[in-house]
Amino acid sequence: MKIHIGEKIKARAKELKLGTTELGKLINTSKQNIYGIFKRSSIDVEVLYTISKALKFNFFQYYEIPELNKQESKLQKELDELHKEIARLSSHVESLTEKNELLKKINHLLEKKSKRKQ
Repeated sequence: MKIHIGEKIKARAKELKLGTTELGKLINTSKQNIYGIFKRSSIDVEVLYTISKALKFNFFQYYEIPELNKQESKLQKELDELHKEIARLSSHVESLTEKNELLKKINHLLEKKSKRKQ
């Protein structure tokens, strides 16, 4: 899949009604450089990051690899399941702790009762 990133940047700037001068000011470059960016089919990562921040848009999404997205989605589901299991176990531990405290109190009372009999 061939991406012309300059066209994507130009479209986003147009969507935001930003001219080349305004965009240039946002990323600290001249409007001539902006025209050059619009013509590029590829771009330096740091420049793309700066433009992404300025235009409040993730241009890196055009370069994402679908297989990695599937893997990430699968890992996120597994992580969600682990969080649910942790929550379930935490609740179980809390319940067991309460039962343990009750058993300690019962044991203490039984010891008191046993001492009184002696």
